[in-house]
Amino acid sequence: MKQAAIVASLRQIELLAAQCLEGLGESRRQASEESNPTSNLKPVAARTLPQLIVECRDEGFFKDTRTAREVHEKLLPSYACEINRVVTALRRLAEGKKLRRASKTIDKKKQIAYVW
Repeated sequence: MKQAAIVASLRQIELLAAQCLEGLGESRRQASEESNPTSNLKPVAARTLPQLIVECRDEGFFKDTRTAREVHEKLLPSYACEINRVVTALRRLAEGKKLRRASKTIDKKKQIAYVW
């Protein structure tokens, strides 16, 4: 294929892509930035452990008092980590007033628990 034919085909593809993106409500500039590998776009951030705990709170998981072990078991399928990280995140969320501390008796022993 000749170079002129290739350039014409590429321009036609670019025009079609721009029309499709305009139909979706995105601008041509956004599309070119997304396709440009050298642009300085930030990658989508993964959810952090405190964010996951707050999501559980919003879903009603903390209506009953929950220990760190119970929270750890709840988060294991979606966020594998050590229990000491969960303990630290819960403590910091309580300090930031996003959770409240409480106590829970398990096997006749009082343990720190969290509630909302």
